[in-house]
Amino acid sequence: MYCKCTNLTKIDVQADFGADPIWCHTCGYNLDIEDFELDEALKTKCFKWINKYGEWLDFDTDEIIEANLPLLDAHNEEGLFLTKQLQNALPQYHFEFISS
Repeated sequence: MYCKCTNLTKIDVQADFGADPIWCHTCGYNLDIEDFELDEALKTKCFKWINKYGEWLDFDTDEIIEANLPLLDAHNEEGLFLTKQLQNALPQYHFEFISS
């Protein structure tokens, strides 16, 4: 069992600091990507993607840096692409991308 939900069917794909990129849609539990049968290349892509999270933020003010908005757009595009790859790899689940 991945979380306390009785039937995990829907998974959100979302980046956050210090977390794997997949979350139970029902309870919001951060799922361990290692618990899923995915090839190492896709796992690596997912971890590289989450490591770029927040490149568009000014951590002193907690605001978006206007000049870095293209980084945010690129991050969301890559997240959507990875969501489609996860869906193809694990068709028994429904994956939904949550943009940053």
